Amino acid sequence: MSRWHGWVVLAGLLAFGVAHADSWVRPELRVVTSESGDYVARIVPGDRKVHARALLYRYDAERDGYRKLADYELQDGWAPVDVLLGDDGGLVTLDAWASMGQGTVLRVYDADGGLRFGHSLAGLVGKRASAAPASVSSLWWRCGKPTLTYGGEALRVMTWDEGELRVRLDDGSVQHDPGKGSCR
Repeated sequence: MSRWHGWVVLAGLLAFGVAHADSWVRPELRVVTSESGDYVARIVPGDRKVHARALLYRYDAERDGYRKLADYELQDGWAPVDVLLGDDGGLVTLDAWASMGQGTVLRVYDADGGLRFGHSLAGLVGKRASAAPASVSSLWWRCGKPTLTYGGEALRVMTWDEGELRVRLDDGSVQHDPGKGSCR
């Protein structure tokens, strides 16, 4: 192999490395609590054939313990990547396991498991979605951990460009302020 050919191969390998390979371990059972502690949700991962489930419990002061309110299937496939629980029992899920940034990336469920709304990445950030860093299976569109703000009335997510996304949990209205940086 000539020296020139070796450089071409190296350049090709480096260029191929831009689309990062990723590896997702199997999701595990997760427990999340509301800020007040009144609600607890167990997120039971699914598999290739069965979707993840949410089991929602509410604290009962008379019994001094939690009682089960709901058991419902999530639409996030194996499991959501991140889960937040509001003080009204509403469950917020972000991204489907092993395919972050694809399809419906945000879902909000009522305490009884009814889907309030869902948004795709393009629905949240518009055409800018194509600028999010990509890997083989995912679009890495957010940085850090999402949080509930305004007393649990809104979701706050920092985007890949150091922008800020806010979504009202009652009606799904979105405000996105793009950034000019990079969270990498």
